[in-house]
Formats: sequence, structure tokens, C-alpha cells
Amino acid sequence: MVPRLIDVPDLVGGAAALVFDKDGTLLDLDSRWVAFFTALTDAVLEALDATELRGSVLEALGVGSRALVPHGVAAAGTGADVRTVIDGVLSAAGYSGAGIDAEIASAYLSAPMGTLAPLGDPARVLTQLRDAGRRVGVATADDRERTLDDLDRLGVAHLVELLNCGDDQFSKPHPRVLLDMAESWEISIDGLVMVGDSGHDLATARAAGARFIAVSASDLVGADAWVETVDEIGEALVQPPDS
Repeated sequence: MVPRLIDVPDLVGGAAALVFDKDGTLLDLDSRWVAFFTALTDAVLEALDATELRGSVLEALGVGSRALVPHGVAAAGTGADVRTVIDGVLSAAGYSGAGIDAEIASAYLSAPMGTLAPLGDPARVLTQLRDAGRRVGVATADDRERTLDDLDRLGVAHLVELLNCGDDQFSKPHPRVLLDMAESWEISIDGLVMVGDSGHDLATARAAGARFIAVSASDLVGADAWVETVDEIGEALVQPPDS
């Protein structure tokens, strides 16, 4: 059994708003991103004739053959973080020049994504939250254009009131991500719950003073509660607190 410090019905029942991470929380992380980061790495290195660095780049990003390293750059970093890591490996190996950043940026925009696989039933859960009067937001390290497309394909774009992305002025784990959402909704930060799967998500909640529910990440020390999927959050809406 996954341990809990605070009952999920208590957290959800007392929340005015819930803000969800996207990848690893609403969507399966590995099926979406392993293929992308592998293709990104191959495209950059082939363009620079530096394919001998493939293993080094993937290791630095935290990309395995089938899964991302939990809480690594690929799993939790922004596009800017990813570009910085690749550039660092190339620079350390003696590759430099004005064309490198352009190659990385181009590959980041064009590399094919893996399968979009929901974790649980996000559309049903977010609908339940809306119908119960909860405000719903998403905070992700992914770029805004791709995030909007993902949310639309998930069938939840119309349910998400506020969105923060990795290419916004402030992104996770900056406290302004959640503080600005709370201000927009005119609620206290202690009425907002962040839901995520990474250390960046937890750090975002803690920096802002919000509660945190970890999804399928029982090794994430410091969470207020754990759930296997977001489906348990929907179930908590119809479960009386302390039941």
C-alpha cells in the first residue's frame, strides 16, 4: 500500500483549486518522451557529425532505452534546460560554434513525439472537479504550443482555466507559478493543491506554500499525500473526509 500523510478526501475536500503537472501526472511520461529525446539527440549529433557522444548526451539528459530517469532533466526540465545540457556535453567534447544552438533548437521543435497515453481518466476527473466547483490549472515544463495540443487531444483543454508552461516568464519550480494562479482565482494559497510526480512539482508547491499530492511517485519524500493515478482524486470528491 502507498503511504499517505493526509487523507486525499481531506485535501481535495478542502481545496478551492487543483493545479496538475502534465507529463507523468495526466500523461504517461516514458511513452511520450523517450522516443522524443532519443530522436532529438540523434538529429543534433548527426547534423554535427558527433554521433560518438550519443551515450553521453542521453545519460546527461537522464534518458534510458525505455524510461526517463526520475527527476532528471528530461523528466522535469524545461526546453531551455535540455538545450543547456546538450550544449554542455558538446562544449566539453570540443564542439563549438554559432550553429550548435540553432541545430539544438531546430531538432527540439521537429523531433517526433511518442505515444500520447493518459494516466487514468484525466477528462473524467477534471470534469468532476469542475462540476464540484473546483478551479483547475496545469503547470508543466513543456512548451506552450505542444501543451495546448496535448490538452486538446486529451479532451481537457476546455476544463483547464489557467496554464503555466516552461517557456513562460516564470516556470516551475518558481513560486510565482502557483502564487499567480491563486491571485488570479482570488483564493488563498493554502486553498490550492499541486498534483505532480517530480521533485520540481514538489518544490513548486513548497516554494509557494501550497499542499502537494504525489502521483505514482512513492519515493517522493515530503508530499502531503500519494495517489496511484489522478482517478483517486476524482473518487475523493464523492468520498466523505475521514471515512
